[in-house]
Amino acid sequence: MKKYIAIKLLLVTASVVSVLCIRGPFLAWGEPPGGYSKEQKEREKKSSMVVQVEPLPITSGGRSPFVKIAKRLMPTVVSIDAERVTKVRSPHFDFFEDPFDMFKKGFPEFKYREREFKRPVLGSGVIVSGDGYVLTNNHMVEKAEKIIVKTMDEKEYTAQIVGADPVTDIAIVKIDASNLPYAKLGNSDELEIGDWVMAIGNPFQLMGTVTVGVVSAKGRAHIAIAGGGPQLQNFIQTDAAINPGNSGGPLVNLKGEVIGINTAIKTESFSRGNIGIGFAIPSNMAKKVMEDLIQYKEVKRGWLGVYYQKLTSDLAEAYGLKKANGILVQKIMEDSPAEKAGIRAEDIILEWDGKKVNSDNFPILVQQSSIGEKVQVKLWRGNSIKFVWVKVGKKPTEVSEEEIGEWFGIRVSSLKSEEVKRFGIKEQEGVLIIEVENGSIAERAGIRIGDIIKRVGNKEINDLKDYEDAKKKYSKKKKPIVFKLKHGDATMFVALKE
Repeated sequence: MKKYIAIKLLLVTASVVSVLCIRGPFLAWGEPPGGYSKEQKEREKKSSMVVQVEPLPITSGGRSPFVKIAKRLMPTVVSIDAERVTKVRSPHFDFFEDPFDMFKKGFPEFKYREREFKRPVLGSGVIVSGDGYVLTNNHMVEKAEKIIVKTMDEKEYTAQIVGADPVTDIAIVKIDASNLPYAKLGNSDELEIGDWVMAIGNPFQLMGTVTVGVVSAKGRAHIAIAGGGPQLQNFIQTDAAINPGNSGGPLVNLKGEVIGINTAIKTESFSRGNIGIGFAIPSNMAKKVMEDLIQYKEVKRGWLGVYYQKLTSDLAEAYGLKKANGILVQKIMEDSPAEKAGIRAEDIILEWDGKKVNSDNFPILVQQSSIGEKVQVKLWRGNSIKFVWVKVGKKPTEVSEEEIGEWFGIRVSSLKSEEVKRFGIKEQEGVLIIEVENGSIAERAGIRIGDIIKRVGNKEINDLKDYEDAKKKYSKKKKPIVFKLKHGDATMFVALKE
């Protein structure tokens, strides 16, 4: 009996082994001893859905390629400690006033005392020249009274602002030093989605922190950023961990080149930490702004002089185009480069200097063009392709600065300015809020970027002039001022008091 059971177990085991050795659709643990026939191999090639892989660029010593990059780039990254002074008006009551006199007069009005609060802003930067130029974000150094730059070898320097550009959120500061290690700015146009990148910075004051990820997307625009953020957006999106304190630090490729300046993160409502969505300003944009700020103390931006809108598929079909590629010209500014080149309303601009155009990249392509440069523009007009040459002009101040300075911690812009087109606003009357300062009276009242101010007090707001008049009229009022806002699709009223 025992012998019978042993023989039976042996037969079952042999059967199982023979099944496992057969290469079927579910079991592929090994080839038959004699290998596959030629026919089997050909059939396998045709039916296989396995993605072909390439080996990762591991070093001969078995290390990650980021080790060498980190060692090379770490000495070029600095921490930036900026001291920002905020003035706050608070009610003050003189308790030493004669109480009997107080009752004779009735309850007195509160007096207001202006106090200054020093608020530290901590972030990062990258050294871009041996003689001490440091590239960082504008929001890091804006309104700062004192800037301390600390290098990885613990040396501290007092920095001076060379120039800053709120439109792109780029700033350049200078420290008094020489023979510094510095980083090279690479070509961000060469980036591909999926490329490996490394972020270096000082998140949460943890100096010299390295994180690694990939390029998640390119050309991101219309990103709502707390405090306003840059108006001209062409972000590199990455899943390399970026946290508060990383702002101004470099995003680096596998060559060890800086291909972006880390600027912002997207977070959940109550979190300030990383959720895998970070944004960096492309190095090509940062380089152009930096060079202008160093050489001219201002950014010289190209100008075409057109108002335009996004080309939808319905509009494209109506104008005889098969695909919604390009932008639709709405209006030509008088005496502009566009007018001189013969561009007309209802032209569809397809390409700028050989680059395909859409509503997101068009303002960037134009503004990054050199003033005086002749650029070929490809148009669609009357069911045919046309080419015109445009001599790029300098963007006039009255076009780029169609905005009014801070009041209650908000900054507004004309609804007719080119910069506000990224919000997709169709309103014709009012002014658009383009910046809300963190911790300001306006932010605490629930006012947000993208809201439209329709009325201040009893003053209807149709344009910037109305808003400026209202600001002059009400800026010294002690009582709360009612603002009527368009908040998305809803109307909202808030009372603001200085």
